[in-house]
Amino acid sequence: MPPRLPRLALALLAAALCACGGGASGPHPAPGFSLPALGGGTVSLSSERGKVVLVNFWATWCDSCREELPTLRELARRRDGPDFALLAVNVDEDASKVPPFAKAHALDFPILLADPGTMSAYRVRDLPTSFLIAPDGTIARRYVGPLDPQAVENDIVGLLNRRHS
Repeated sequence: MPPRLPRLALALLAAALCACGGGASGPHPAPGFSLPALGGGTVSLSSERGKVVLVNFWATWCDSCREELPTLRELARRRDGPDFALLAVNVDEDASKVPPFAKAHALDFPILLADPGTMSAYRVRDLPTSFLIAPDGTIARRYVGPLDPQAVENDIVGLLNRRHS
């Protein structure tokens, strides 16, 4: 079972779940965010509109997150271009741990630093949790736990094919 987030994050999540209701079927717009990037500046989800975007929530202390790092590195390497973006959103409470971790693990894709509001909006409880966002800005798929490389690749290709047809 993936690691649980600290109690404060869970309390924020519970409040957000009560506030946003839910339960309707069909595509839902991905919650917008603008988060600080590890290398400086900010990155917003809206700046990636028109692309297939994989938003991955992870932490340095999460063993399952480490397990999926090769999959994320390979996706970033193979899919880098105008049609796809990988945004890795780190949820560590101590952001000073992230730069040495990223360097030690050769993470060369965008790493953003989460805030409680973004975690709540995406209802992140377990790590890793990833969301595949369609070019129209809706959530196409939610993955909990380490990504299956073939499944996520198939989902990305399916969205790209829909976009180009």
